[in-house]
Amino acid sequence: MKQFFKLCMLAILFVFASCEKESASDSTLEQNEVLFEKEIIVSDGEEDPELQFTETSERLVVSSSKTYGNNGPEVAATYTVIDADRAPYGHIQPVSNFWWSNSRDADDYFNPDTYYGAAEGENLVFTEYTNGTANLVGTTISGTCTVELNVWFKHKKDWAEWQAIGGEHKKEGVAGLASNSADMNFYLIDHTRSTVTASGGDCIETGTFGLVQRPDPNDPNTPNYGTHIGPGGANYDSNIGAFGLSTWGTLIDPVSCLPISKPKIDFNFRLELNEEECNDCEGKVTDLTLNWDWHNDYRVRVYQRYENTCYATKIFDETVGAHENFSFSGANSNGTIGKWAYIFVGNCYYTKIRTNCDLEIGPGYVKGVLEVVSGNSSHGGELCEYVPEDNYCHRHWRCRYRSHCRYY
Repeated sequence: MKQFFKLCMLAILFVFASCEKESASDSTLEQNEVLFEKEIIVSDGEEDPELQFTETSERLVVSSSKTYGNNGPEVAATYTVIDADRAPYGHIQPVSNFWWSNSRDADDYFNPDTYYGAAEGENLVFTEYTNGTANLVGTTISGTCTVELNVWFKHKKDWAEWQAIGGEHKKEGVAGLASNSADMNFYLIDHTRSTVTASGGDCIETGTFGLVQRPDPNDPNTPNYGTHIGPGGANYDSNIGAFGLSTWGTLIDPVSCLPISKPKIDFNFRLELNEEECNDCEGKVTDLTLNWDWHNDYRVRVYQRYENTCYATKIFDETVGAHENFSFSGANSNGTIGKWAYIFVGNCYYTKIRTNCDLEIGPGYVKGVLEVVSGNSSHGGELCEYVPEDNYCHRHWRCRYRSHCRYY
């Protein structure tokens, strides 16, 4: 019986130690300093006594609000097109983004009527995708002529890859002559998807046309300049080093694919990166990506209150590697997490993160060894960056003063 009693006590101590072994007595400052040096993970001591676990709590819920992708390519970057100032010919050529020759021989380069620019408040938009394609879309005007552009680009390559297939870099103008080839990426106009539609009395020609790359990249007797993009890419612009694009094209009949009577066009413009908009947390948090800021792998589980009841439901359960990111989404019918996201590490409760927007949570928010990387709220969209407090001891939950930390 005594032996059985000893075994029971050992089992109880082992279970207790599994969750509490990393806690520490704060009886002496010396002990606290030792723990700080070891950087041991312990609970914040604020477990929610109202949270109840049932048989279904361990069933991982896949939130209906989680996005698994779509049929289109993923956007890599979006830019606003800024008209080039045409340096060094800005005194005789107007600020513009598009040139369309009115001459069969394209010898009217200094005719200001051949230049098109952004309508007020209607800048062209250039979008790059992660699959190596890009798209230029929008309206450019000259007098009463309006040109609607939907130009697609394909086969993105860096300078080394471009050279390997015989590609060249056309450097001209102020910014272009100062640019470095190694800084550029190169595309080809995709004639199977591109359209140019012109309407209005001042147009050189009207109608909807196709567009092919000029010079012909498949003609061994002509250069292969393609479409270049990068610092100094807007060749005829005075802003040396500014991000931009230049390319050259031939307008074609969309049915016969033969050049129209006045087919030669150029694009030359700067590109201004559109920063992703964010908002303060509004409504409730719908999803979060956290960074595991620790040097060991651990099993991490995340729970929420199902439909804001007291019952726990699991929304994440995986082993997270050192310094890895992990993501989870809300399981409520409206896609939200509710008031709290409860984090368990190993077999034990670790901490909870407030997700009802009472706290302006966002990238940079730190709770223990977890840091918010990104997230969204139900009424505010993407979360803006959180301005953290100067809390040197955030992993230890409480500070006696800046240089000495204590566990809660």
